Amino acid sequence: MNKHYLAVLGMLTGLLSAAAHAAPGEYWEVTNTMEMPGMPFAMPATTTKVCISKGSENNPEKTSGDKSCKMTDIKTVGNKTTWKARCDRDGEVMTGTGEQTTSPNGYKGKMQFSGKSRGQDMNMTMAFSGKRIGRSCDSEEQIKKAKAQICDTSHFSNTAEWINGADLILKPGAACADQRKQFCDAVKKDTPSDVQAYSALSQHEQLMLGGVSIVKECKVNMGATTKSICKTLNDDNYSQLSAHCPAEAKIYRENKRRKNCEGRGYTVASDIKKCMSGISDNSDDSNEDEAPAPKSGKSSSGNPANDALEAAKKLRGKFGF
Repeated sequence: MNKHYLAVLGMLTGLLSAAAHAAPGEYWEVTNTMEMPGMPFAMPATTTKVCISKGSENNPEKTSGDKSCKMTDIKTVGNKTTWKARCDRDGEVMTGTGEQTTSPNGYKGKMQFSGKSRGQDMNMTMAFSGKRIGRSCDSEEQIKKAKAQICDTSHFSNTAEWINGADLILKPGAACADQRKQFCDAVKKDTPSDVQAYSALSQHEQLMLGGVSIVKECKVNMGATTKSICKTLNDDNYSQLSAHCPAEAKIYRENKRRKNCEGRGYTVASDIKKCMSGISDNSDDSNEDEAPAPKSGKSSSGNPANDALEAAKKLRGKFGF
């Protein structure tokens, strides 16, 4: 899915999720839906149980837990509240208006946003509603539980998976900022020898997901890391490393061709030389200088980072932004 769409969606979902404040509160059931012109599918509604500070259910400035969004011109007349909002996250800016009608045990409203992502116009409408469930809750405790859930690393089976969630650790004010040292230590330790971790890091830096550079934030010596991982190039990881290790890839191909030529039992030196040069009367020889096909059979480039970039471009064109 388009990374810019995800960034904006995260921005607005955080805005309407009624994140709790450090005060006594009560439980509410909050439902959000979103419409966005040009999307090839309808986003399903999301319903969550949240703890809202008492008396704050009709104040968008308090029910919003997203610090990247600023509310202005908040006005309440009777049971209707209107406001303006400006959300800025990683340079993606959205501005809009909102309105909400409150009843004794619920509220409903909508927000309309517009802005640009990578120079492309974007518009979306968020509809939301809340229903009072009751029962007392400690909103500060809710925040702690949410943070613990978001920052739980037990579901990561390796460093490569952890790298994909780097923005939760390295971004300014990130929820899991206390994991920075542990994360950076793991990246520096594993990427020089673990092909999956190296590929994840390389892809992350090319796409710059979340607007955060792991290399910069963790002070990774990418040159030394690449030099080290290139020493591991072999049959199993050629498709992942060949683009990053051209010199090693060339030697690998030459050795593979030499082994192939020597196995043909040539007795004339000129025939061996011709075979090594890739010139042969047999049409099959023309393929000997090619890189081994990726074992997955899913990629023609053999480079996950390039494949991801191409996929992102195609999605961007598909979604129209």
